[in-house]
Amino acid sequence: MQARSNSKNIVILVDNKRRDLMVAALLAHHLEPKGIQCHLEPLQAWQGALAAHQPDLILFNHLTAAHLVKYSRRLAEMGVLTAVLPNEGILYDLDVLAFNAGKHHNGAHIDLFFCWNEVHKAALQKCGFIQTQIEVVGVPRFDFYFPPWSEICREPHPASSGRPRILFCTNFAFAKFRDMAAAHTERFFGRWKDAIPSYLNYRELIETNHASRDQMFGFLDAVVRSGKFDVTLRPHPSENATVYQKWHESLPDGQKATVRLDGETNITSLILSCDLEISCETCTTALESWIARKPTIELLLQQHPIFYHADIAAMTATCADPNELTPLIERQLSAPIPASWETARRQHLQKWCHAPNGASSLKLAQAIADRLEKRPAPDWSKLGPEDRRRGLKLKLTNKLGQAYHFDPLLPVKSLFRKARYARKVFTYGKAIKPRDVRQARAALELGLRQS
Repeated sequence: MQARSNSKNIVILVDNKRRDLMVAALLAHHLEPKGIQCHLEPLQAWQGALAAHQPDLILFNHLTAAHLVKYSRRLAEMGVLTAVLPNEGILYDLDVLAFNAGKHHNGAHIDLFFCWNEVHKAALQKCGFIQTQIEVVGVPRFDFYFPPWSEICREPHPASSGRPRILFCTNFAFAKFRDMAAAHTERFFGRWKDAIPSYLNYRELIETNHASRDQMFGFLDAVVRSGKFDVTLRPHPSENATVYQKWHESLPDGQKATVRLDGETNITSLILSCDLEISCETCTTALESWIARKPTIELLLQQHPIFYHADIAAMTATCADPNELTPLIERQLSAPIPASWETARRQHLQKWCHAPNGASSLKLAQAIADRLEKRPAPDWSKLGPEDRRRGLKLKLTNKLGQAYHFDPLLPVKSLFRKARYARKVFTYGKAIKPRDVRQARAALELGLRQS
């Protein structure tokens, strides 16, 4: 490996390209004028990025897993800063909050932790992170609901049919595990079930989520059959979209023409472009729709306390009967948002999202820049042969235009053992590749020039 220059550089690990890539590009946009080079890499490159980029700081989405806790301590010994920005930072369940705050993995070395809210910050402090610089910055990806960033994400409209545009957001990330290999499901939930009481019976959560998904189709069918709306169906980024593809293919041609299945477009663009958003019980998309001042409806499904919160449902229109959904949509499209909801939503966003105003990513970038200023270079003599091998692998896969965990045989393996390799196929599908990074950066810069 060649010695790098004296300029500062960081690695931003991106979990999901559909949800997290644009905000990583925005963070880089704020940092690079400050002389800090940013490398955007897939989450799975957390080891390869060390030797490949020799960063002064690595930004993770969490450090709760035991192997990452150990890795963070090694980074500290080398002088590489560790920072955490959760991509899912609204933790309503107290047990989940305690786990994610580090109750069970508080041996991690974290230099900077960027919280969405003061609730999370207090939980971190309670867990003993007294040496960590904790910054409450809000939700950086919510910056795209405010100008000039909103103009970058606003989706160009095709020829209008004249019908209202309904965004139907699903939220059934656990349902897919019902059809996965039992061994994989056990591994996935293993680190949670003994640490989070509400996840102990995770099979119940899977069955509940699956039943809610089945129930949801009754609502979706009712909206489509009405013929009154153009519907965009958006699966949650962590869902397997196959079930929705099969549903869409089964529609009569006339109905199919009114429905768009979209798992790729950034959710911010879809919300900004819709006339009304529908969420499936408690979902961050509802809060985002509040920020964008879009009429919002929450479907009442199984109402399990992990997936449904009555206090949030009280701030929006709700629907428990598919036969009532179409008239409810029509009423919400024509009626102003009640003042009581406006007040309650504003208070909720203040508490859980630090009152979004479009400047979260800038605040985050400034905190990183301040921390890196006059920071001595890490001790790269501590890199070992395995680090260098992984670094070379990352550079090679980047040159090939692939993500770090690229497996050329995965399509063949999945063809013959679909259930066994379903998780790997899904994980690779959401990973960023060099082309994705280039496109995100270019879209950001082009949008800024045109706004």
